[in-house]
Amino acid sequence: MKNLSWGALLLAMLFLAGIRLNYLKWDTPAVANVLTWDAFGYYLGLPGLFIYGDVDKLEWLPDILEKYHPTGTLYQVSEWPNGNRVMKYLLGLSILYSPFFLLGHAIAGWLDYPQDGFSAPYPLAVCFGALVYAFLGLCLLRLVLKRFFSEPVVALTLLLTGLATNYVQYVAVDSALTHGYLFAVYALLLWLIVRWHETPGLRLAFGIGLVIGLASITRPTEGVMLFLPLLWLKDGMRKGPFFRQQPMHLVWAIAGGFLGILPQLIYWKTVTGGWIYDVGSKFLFFRPHWQVLWGWEKGWFIYTPVTLLMVAGLFFLRPYPFRKAVLAFSLLNIWIIIAWADWRYGASYSCRALVQSYPVWALSLGAVLTRAWSSRAKYLILPLSGFLLYLNLFQIGQYNRTILHFDDMNRRYYQAIFLNPNPTPRDMSLLDTDEIIRDENQYQARFTLRLDSTFVINKAGQPKKVFWEDNIRRLEGYDANKEQWLRLTAQVKSAWGAFDTRLVTELSLNERRKRTACRMENGISAPQAWNTVEYYFRLPSEYDGGTLGFWAETNVLQDIYIRNIILVMLERRD
Repeated sequence: MKNLSWGALLLAMLFLAGIRLNYLKWDTPAVANVLTWDAFGYYLGLPGLFIYGDVDKLEWLPDILEKYHPTGTLYQVSEWPNGNRVMKYLLGLSILYSPFFLLGHAIAGWLDYPQDGFSAPYPLAVCFGALVYAFLGLCLLRLVLKRFFSEPVVALTLLLTGLATNYVQYVAVDSALTHGYLFAVYALLLWLIVRWHETPGLRLAFGIGLVIGLASITRPTEGVMLFLPLLWLKDGMRKGPFFRQQPMHLVWAIAGGFLGILPQLIYWKTVTGGWIYDVGSKFLFFRPHWQVLWGWEKGWFIYTPVTLLMVAGLFFLRPYPFRKAVLAFSLLNIWIIIAWADWRYGASYSCRALVQSYPVWALSLGAVLTRAWSSRAKYLILPLSGFLLYLNLFQIGQYNRTILHFDDMNRRYYQAIFLNPNPTPRDMSLLDTDEIIRDENQYQARFTLRLDSTFVINKAGQPKKVFWEDNIRRLEGYDANKEQWLRLTAQVKSAWGAFDTRLVTELSLNERRKRTACRMENGISAPQAWNTVEYYFRLPSEYDGGTLGFWAETNVLQDIYIRNIILVMLERRD
């Protein structure tokens, strides 16, 4: 039992490292395609400073964009009136990357890779860095948890925090985003807070301020972590009288915080001429987006259900010195996150903006597990934990195949793919329609139209191909007085994925229109192979006499091949 928590920590790291290796693509130039989109913005300062010596004009960017294609649009940079280009993403993550950037730079030179900041050794080094920070973060979190909880509870808390949450995605797959790195920063902050409350010291106070400052120039909203040291309790200590008697602790903490944010201030002053630059974030504090927590798109409670235990733990904090700190931080942090205008937080698995704060949530998780461990509920904890671990790892796999979609989830579709290892094309259609027939035995086929030819559509030549369009009454067997459906099936093939390409069925009458547009590229599509697309379309009686059409349309430049199109009209048996 003495080393149980160490075993849990090492098991979590083994899984994280294995998942990271599994998602490397050794047959691609970058091997780990992580320095893209938002991560590209966070990373720009390192090659700009250490390789090109240019962090204001960024004249080296066009060559990198042409060679590596790290982003679809250059939203990470904005033009400034003085002719400079300002990096919109803050520098904190670049500081955290820096040891591994330098390692990647050295390896690139040693192995004769281009030392341009983006060849394979650089993203691989960043991925390795994410695992190193994960190990350090979990080690620090273990030390904090052991101050308050028993060894079995610490072990289970580490496993659930490390493997039953979306932390897995942001350490082992999307390794270059802020969340996995900041997880370690939060764990370090908690360790410093615990140590300072045990034995107050100026160096610890300075470290607390420095960590908060660094976190704040990684994601400004992390400044809310200030409430953790301020509200943490200690028997016999009142913070106000203590700081009045020993003000140097506060002075050193403020000095550390200032040093932590100083690199960002210097950068802004150098590039823009001012100490502060508006990065453009917008918050709606009086109109928060509650769907961040329980919406079907990517709700935190739905896709990371272990967080329900974390929230339940907030009701069991009374015996612990961190009760006020954790409660205040958790509620404020959630409010800030659900108030951000871009509530979807881009492509993400569950709510990624809460991942970095999991060390804090681990304290409330430990509290609820401790309570359960001392009651009959302990017999449910292990099987429940096993299920939550399995569910999360299973869904991580689904997410990275785009079966669990990064942006378009809905209730019907999630029910269809839940713990489903082999979803069908009909299941996948529920991303785009809520109409489906589960048992066709209750229906009979009244009409079948087959188009066996192979059609080609593309944006440059033919972005739309109409297969049939006429008055609905021209369909053989059509009867507005019957419950009738269409089932459309086709096979689709493309060179690199039929993205933004859809099969469309539309029924219109006067100004009314019913339309289903089913994507031809989904999570079960195999590359450069014939993939089946299938969906249902109900024929409402109120559209009798309207125009029915079905076609394919695309917004991509590549050729999309379509064959074996089958349209079946189904009628419910009496």
